[in-house]
Parts: sequence; structure tokens; C-alpha cells
Amino acid sequence: MLDQRTSAFLEEFLAKPGGDPERLDRFLLHGPYRGRRGGKPRLKLAFHDFWPEFDKGTNFFIEILSSRFDLSVVEDDSDLAIVSVFGGRHREACSRRTLFFTGENVRPPLDGFDMAVSFDRVDDPRHYRLPLYVMHAYEHMREGAVPHFCSPVLPPVPPTRAAFAERGFCAFLYKNPNGERRNRFFPALDRRRRVDSVGWHLNNTGSVVKMGWLSKIRVFERYRFAFAFENASHPGYLTEKILDVFQAGAVPLYWGDPDLEREVAVGSFIDVSRFATDEEAVDHILAVDDDYDAYCAHRAVAPFLGTEEFYFDAYRLADWIESRL
Repeated sequence: MLDQRTSAFLEEFLAKPGGDPERLDRFLLHGPYRGRRGGKPRLKLAFHDFWPEFDKGTNFFIEILSSRFDLSVVEDDSDLAIVSVFGGRHREACSRRTLFFTGENVRPPLDGFDMAVSFDRVDDPRHYRLPLYVMHAYEHMREGAVPHFCSPVLPPVPPTRAAFAERGFCAFLYKNPNGERRNRFFPALDRRRRVDSVGWHLNNTGSVVKMGWLSKIRVFERYRFAFAFENASHPGYLTEKILDVFQAGAVPLYWGDPDLEREVAVGSFIDVSRFATDEEAVDHILAVDDDYDAYCAHRAVAPFLGTEEFYFDAYRLADWIESRL
């Protein structure tokens, strides 16, 4: 549920047009505490077994914990080790507390760590649910794909008729060839109206978009729709894919999390799993594409505001981590 502190802040912020997004960023990332604490305790932080591109010095965890602690990043002998799933280095390291983190579709090993953060909905005080898209909203800001962490929280702006007409129909951008569901839906839609596959997988454009959030979002900005199919379907498994499309101002074509509507507003996306057949889903997508007003009805829905579950107030995760150290 939306935290009462966040609810009060958002109500006040959104009631006045022209609010400073940086002010909203500061609240969502650091909460009501920023600048109000005295001396900050020291915390030696280690990161183990993350993906190769992960930046240990500048990342989401550093950002949210920096307002509470005087942080130093170390390789060993840490106060807190944050551990992911890409290796076994953490087994050799020494740490006073350990936190397991994953955005992958794996279950958190609660008995092996002091605390765990994942997308799973686990009723256990040692676990905190953080959908991967929240962490990626920070990465999008850091890479310059969007100007603010709070961009997906701000009310969307539907396109003008001219902007709607200038955009292409639909983009498909994947490198992983193992998504059976999206592999099947891509040709079903492409047969009826050309879908541009701009990644390595099923490429039909002759050029491949380079890796990175900035390039991905810039490409999606050229289209009215984009695929946001997950690699697998599991309750709560909601990654950055749908956020990437929202950030680009397009309508996501989604498949994956059966509980998606608990945290993403109905009407802001098109969930192909809600149709009896792929043909029915394609018919609906084309009908929306042919109707400017119907398209704008999707684009006018704020995807995250007003939903039952709200996770962009990342300071609550910092609260939780601090309480368990």
C-alpha cells in the first residue's frame, strides 16, 4: 500500500502545476529525512556477484543509503554485503550482515542471508519486495535516458495528432531468443501490420540498436507501441521492460506477470494475455492504432499513480535495511 508519508507528499506536489521534479526525486529516494540528520554512522558496503556492467560506486543502493550513512565501498570485511546471483564470490568474503538481491526469476534464499530483496511476494519479515523497474528508473535517470527518477510517476502527456502520425507503428527489441510467447506473437502481429524488430533477435531492419537504456528508450520514442513481453510468467515478476516503453511515451504490449494490475494501472497498457486468441489481441491493437482518441485514452492513464502497490518511494527500502543492520 502507498505509504502515508508518500501519499501526503504526492497530494501536495501534484495539486500545484509546475512543481520541481527534483524535489519529488529527493523525497522518493531519500524520504523526509534528507538534510535533517546529524552525524551519519559509517557503513562499509560490499557488492558481490552482480552483472558485469554493475557500477559499485554509483548505483541505486548507494543513492538511497547515502543520506543515512557515511558510506565506503570495500571488497571484503564489510558491515553489509549486497549479493546477487551472478557468481559465488560472496562465499569467500567476510561481512557482518548480508542482503540477497535479484531481479531475475529466482526465489530468494531466505535462510542463507540476513535479509533479501526481490520481486517475489513473500510474507516474511526478512524479505522486502522491490520490483526491478524501480531500480531501473534510477538507472534511466543516471544514464540520461530520462531527466528524473520520478519521470514514471508524473502524469503522462498524450501525443498531439501530428506526433501520433509521425511515430511508427510498433517496435520489438530483444537479444534473448528464448521467449517462446513473444516469439509466437511477433509474427502474428507483423503479418497484419509491419513491426520493426530493431534488436539482435528476429531483426528485420538491417540495423541493431546498441545496448543501453538511453539508446533503447530513444528508439522506442519513434513508435506508438512497443513489445514489453517478459522472459517468463510468474506472479510478481515485473521487470524494466514495461517501464522502458512508458518512459518513451509509447503504449506497452505486455505479457508476463498475471498480477500486473495490482501495481500498473488498468488502461495504461495492453495485456495480450487477456484475449482469448492472438488474433483477437491483434485486432484490438490495430483498432487502437487506427483511432487517435482510443490511443490517447491509453496514454492519458498514469501507470503507477493510484494503484494499490506503489514502490517508487525507495526511501522505505532504506528504512527497512537500516532497521535490520
